[in-house]
Amino acid sequence: MDFEKQQQAFRTSKPSLIGRGFEKITSPVGGAVAGFIPNGLVRGVLQGIDQAVGTPQLVKFDHDLTDLKACQDAAERVAIATRAISGTTGAASGIGGILTMGLDIPATIALALRCIRDTGRAYGYDGKGARERLFRLQVLELASLNDKKQRAERIAALEAGIGPDGNLSEVPPEEIDPVIEQAIERVSRALAIALFRRRVGAVVPLVGSVIGGAVNVSFQGDVGEAARFAFQERRLRAGNA
Repeated sequence: MDFEKQQQAFRTSKPSLIGRGFEKITSPVGGAVAGFIPNGLVRGVLQGIDQAVGTPQLVKFDHDLTDLKACQDAAERVAIATRAISGTTGAASGIGGILTMGLDIPATIALALRCIRDTGRAYGYDGKGARERLFRLQVLELASLNDKKQRAERIAALEAGIGPDGNLSEVPPEEIDPVIEQAIERVSRALAIALFRRRVGAVVPLVGSVIGGAVNVSFQGDVGEAARFAFQERRLRAGNA
């Protein structure tokens, strides 16, 4: 399997079709609907949830960590489980239209961060420490972007933080917290647009249930792909070191 080709395909790929579709259709009113739930809520959820590294894994796996194909297979199982869970919560939150469409936002973010963490574990990274937390936030931000230029910039920034041996570049202890705060601010802004604007179509009760489920599945699919790209890049560099 040509893993390098897979990596390059991700770098040049467009955001998910359903994500682009909802962005285009709902752009005129997306900002207004997003205002119903302030960025501060998303930011608060991000700050609290991603510190819970000890949450049980979504999928149990016991594979050979030296086998990159086995790692990829395990990561894909994590993504499948994430999409299934998030699709259910999205459908439930869309039943009441605009009154309930944002109720699953905290759960959606929590699930996305668990997906990223467990994808890292599938590739042999335990996710402990502030630097790993920053890396997860970078992955989440990348998955939230639909703008091609911004996406390319964030991919470049994420890759720049990976050393030639696959380990993350060091950030001085006194600087890591401010850097994480900056990342949380960017992720909060990106998620506010990605999650709320995509949900504009869910304002109609009952119909919103179908759309809510589809949007969540699409978003978690983007998260899973970004996470596999990020951690696979680390493993590929480690293998070449």
